[in-house]
Amino acid sequence: MLKEKVRLLPQLPGVYKMKNTHGEIIYIGKAKNLKQRVSSYFIKNSQHSKKLLI
Repeated sequence: MLKEKVRLLPQLPGVYKMKNTHGEIIYIGKAKNLKQRVSSYFIKNSQHSKKLLI
């Protein structure tokens, strides 16, 4: 479901927010290429913060 939404994102600058399972905002970010940046969170990466790895 989320990966499908990422495919629909534009390759334009934008702001995004990440929420935890309780709906609380845990991170707000901005990107030059919104689609590319948000997609990067779906790739396993040990450099992601502990908030994102859980």
